[in-house]
Amino acid sequence: MRGRLVGSLLVSAAISSAGWRAKALNGRGAAAATVVGTGVALGSSWPGVIVLGTFFVSSSALPRAGRLDGIAAKGGRRDERQVLANGAVAAAGALVGSRVDAVFGLSLAAGALSAAASDTWATELGSGSRSVPRLLVSGRAVQRGTSGGVTRRGLLAALAGAGTIGATAGILAGLTGGWRRAIWVGPGVAVAGLAGSLADSLLGELVQERRHCPECDAETEARVHSCGAATVYAGGARGVDNDIVNLCCTAAGCIAVMPFAAIALAQ
Repeated sequence: MRGRLVGSLLVSAAISSAGWRAKALNGRGAAAATVVGTGVALGSSWPGVIVLGTFFVSSSALPRAGRLDGIAAKGGRRDERQVLANGAVAAAGALVGSRVDAVFGLSLAAGALSAAASDTWATELGSGSRSVPRLLVSGRAVQRGTSGGVTRRGLLAALAGAGTIGATAGILAGLTGGWRRAIWVGPGVAVAGLAGSLADSLLGELVQERRHCPECDAETEARVHSCGAATVYAGGARGVDNDIVNLCCTAAGCIAVMPFAAIALAQ
């Protein structure tokens, strides 16, 4: 066990260091990524590391759209809150699920990462859509980059992101646990990822804190707008920011994949 822990830590540290050198992570983000990677590796071994790497590489390679039209962004490098919001549930799912079965643990981790990938792809690729984003519940048109806003292009990107992680997890499940299991794991992870992304949009519309810049008359997520003016509370649950919504998104993906993982377990 100690040898496996040391090996998982070294591999995760090496990958996180590469992310830091590539300017995809800041220092604290790299430290958090090492913790997440170690948890995933301990729980689901090399298949989980491959799924985590697929999420990280594919998401980092996307053109960074950021937040547009006055919606605040943290910047190009991911910090520890962003890393944990996207990866903490995957690490926990891998560690807890592996106590049942290796493929079960892989499925839970992949479901969480599929949701994170689906949401990330939708945000980065959907922000370039020519159509006006609309909220899922109210149908109200919103400015690009507003949390909860969706477009057809964004939905297709969300499906592609979830499908990429689902296909990766399915192949790995087939290689390690048999192809009868892969039939359930692959599609299940993809469905769970899309479900998590839609949950993210719903929470972004209905729950996430909204703020307003009185100087620019613009909606934002930041307490201090890019113009330098202090923003005022405009709705939603106080303190529920984008990172908390992302954490809920990955939890939704992890939960949604459980029925598929349970059926795969019985194969």
